[in-house]
Amino acid sequence: MERPKVSLLSITKIPAFLILSTFFLTSCVPLGYLLESYQKVEDLQSRVEKLEKEYQSRKPVESNAGDISKKLAVLEQKISELQKKLEELEQKSSTFSSATGTFKHISEEIAKLKAEVNNLSTANDRQSSDISRLRLDADRLLKKITDLEAELSKQLFAIRVKLAMQNDGATLGTTSSTQSNDLVNLMNTVKNLQEIVANIQQRQSAFQTELERIKKAIETSSIQKLLRLDEGYIYYIVKSGDTLAQIARAYKTTVDNLARINGINDPSRISVGQVIKIPVEDPKNYVRTPLKIQPSDIVAYHGQEINGVRNFGIKFKAQGKDIYPILPGRIVSIDGNRITIDHGNMVTAVYGGINANLKVGSFVSNDVPLGKCDDVFHFEIYIDGEPRDPLRLFTDYAGIFLITFYSEWDDGKVPTHPTFRIARSGVVPIPFKTIAVDPNVIPLGSLVYIPTLGNTIFIAQDTGSAIKGNRIDVYVSDVRIALNMGISVHPVFILKQSATN
Repeated sequence: MERPKVSLLSITKIPAFLILSTFFLTSCVPLGYLLESYQKVEDLQSRVEKLEKEYQSRKPVESNAGDISKKLAVLEQKISELQKKLEELEQKSSTFSSATGTFKHISEEIAKLKAEVNNLSTANDRQSSDISRLRLDADRLLKKITDLEAELSKQLFAIRVKLAMQNDGATLGTTSSTQSNDLVNLMNTVKNLQEIVANIQQRQSAFQTELERIKKAIETSSIQKLLRLDEGYIYYIVKSGDTLAQIARAYKTTVDNLARINGINDPSRISVGQVIKIPVEDPKNYVRTPLKIQPSDIVAYHGQEINGVRNFGIKFKAQGKDIYPILPGRIVSIDGNRITIDHGNMVTAVYGGINANLKVGSFVSNDVPLGKCDDVFHFEIYIDGEPRDPLRLFTDYAGIFLITFYSEWDDGKVPTHPTFRIARSGVVPIPFKTIAVDPNVIPLGSLVYIPTLGNTIFIAQDTGSAIKGNRIDVYVSDVRIALNMGISVHPVFILKQSATN
């Protein structure tokens, strides 16, 4: 049986009452005060018991509070871990956003490349058609040679037969003067045939050489391909003193963009000889001409011999005109009024006859002029150290054309006819300047450059009933010249309207 708990106040209860009773009985204090005091003691006892109960009940609470504190500590640790995970997720989210932007940029680049591939495919199809036509012409020529060789073999066999007969007749003394004449005629025929075959073989060799030359011209028909911009990048080789910031500023991009593309961790540190890959968003419009021209401005063509000296580059009359670089680049040398610029992609250009205030090692952009031309502007382009025709920058490739020649007598008109020696455009044709074209292929009024035909700019001013498709008739004013010039094939270029003034 559980023993009841006895509080300290209950133990002292009886002695306290006796003491109070004795005090009040021996004193003059009324009995009511005694009872009132006793009631107060009872109240005090009740309060003490209540406090003891509360104290006993608090002990497990304090124990539970300890457990709760531990749980709170665990929760705080978990919250801390969750916060770290949230921070990691935010970083990953930021990285993902950056990656998303990069993927978007790559997708755009892929779309541009697909468009370029489609354009190149179209151009290649057209060029392949031109080459196929040339090969058919070569095959026809070879067939003619084969037929002539067969004919020659027959003639030689006939000659041998007659010579044998003549020898037999000589032995018998029956040779006649008629047979001798036949033999002489046959020998002359053989000689003529041999000359014809040799001439055809020579023409075949020349034709093959011309075909290779034309194929080489086709390979660089696009100015973007000629300057190696068709990949969408310029590759610049770092030189002493260069900084990534200078390169980015000249080529209209950012240091961060160049660092990202080239995998450069520290943009402030690049080394001499390092290749920097620079993006080109629109290769077709990235190149510009140094100035606007008219055919009459051309003083000398590329490859033209002047006083026994072959001219490299092209010369224009351009007094007082602003001269622009064709691409951004770095000035590698200045010799008087002759400025040499490295444009990247192994493309170097020389700008001569310019009054400029520039320094070697400085970068230039192609939206700011180098300076003004003093009198004659001399422009040269070198790719991999080889000189190229700068006039190609001013033109668009039109294709491979069959070139013939004509005079005013070819259309059957007599001198008294009102349109005798009058071109379709209403002007008097100029020898070796006026050409007849198919207006559906080359619009009338176009300025046409045929670099393999001569140092001149032709003008499309005439048409002809037989001039259809990729065919051009060059006016020469002399029937004999027209016949002697014959038929040939050439790459044809048309001057851009944006390059002329």
